[in-house]
Amino acid sequence: MRPETPLVIYELRAIEGQTADFLSGPPEPEERFGPDFLGLHFEGDFAFLFFTNDYDLSPFLGKHPFLEVRQIHRLRYDQWQDGAAMEPVTIGTLSVWPADSDRKIITPKGSCPPLKIDPGLAFGFGGHPTTKACLGFLVRLLAPGITQAHIPKTALDLGTGTGVLALAAASLGVPEVLGVDHSHMAAKCAANNVLLNNMSQRVRIERGLAQDYSQAPGELVLANMPLFVLMELLVLDAFMGRDYLIYSGLLTGEGQIFLEELGQKIGRPFKIIDSFRDDRWVSGLIDFRA
Repeated sequence: MRPETPLVIYELRAIEGQTADFLSGPPEPEERFGPDFLGLHFEGDFAFLFFTNDYDLSPFLGKHPFLEVRQIHRLRYDQWQDGAAMEPVTIGTLSVWPADSDRKIITPKGSCPPLKIDPGLAFGFGGHPTTKACLGFLVRLLAPGITQAHIPKTALDLGTGTGVLALAAASLGVPEVLGVDHSHMAAKCAANNVLLNNMSQRVRIERGLAQDYSQAPGELVLANMPLFVLMELLVLDAFMGRDYLIYSGLLTGEGQIFLEELGQKIGRPFKIIDSFRDDRWVSGLIDFRA
């Protein structure tokens, strides 16, 4: 999708104790809303419908009177992606390229095969500071001869978005990776990117709440998500018994809050191998084996 592509996003809310989950089908959303429909995200009472043009929802709302339009958002695709340019990202032996790039892919000798990512409407191509920080941590942890004592056998990517971190972990040597996202369109996007990169034997994508996967296998956990979700995962012991944690998505004032709560929950020292901080975001790589 080009940066200047217009998006029209209808924010719906279900009332009368209803939820918006039924929008995932059947029929499939694409069949329900026609050729201008781009994607769907729903969570509890709320749903977001993405179109390339204005769409008359009146007939649909007439059949589902418990749904109401809260807001209509109009913006460009690059604004939706938080201004992150779809330019190739290279960090050490790892590189991420737009799937539709017509540029010749050149990587240094000894690098991993370049990852091709079609971000669609999901978040996390690679250029956003939070995603880029996580990619850098993965390279530091997993690239041969840098810091790792061993390659984790399993990784769990909570809030996988486009699947770029799950794919990067697999590309850098983790044999078994599970990516999870509650967003309907993110899970579809990530699954598509797994196929684009021929990684189906190593990376599996499932749609669901991160909290419901808090006990899923993963010597390495990746969690690029808001503070309130990380706190809920702490309550669920999601980080107990892990070897490594890569966390991101925290605002500058939230990083210390999370680390203090994590320390109390774990109940023993852990080592912060690396960290990233700019004027907005905080991210970190933790070794629990210390």
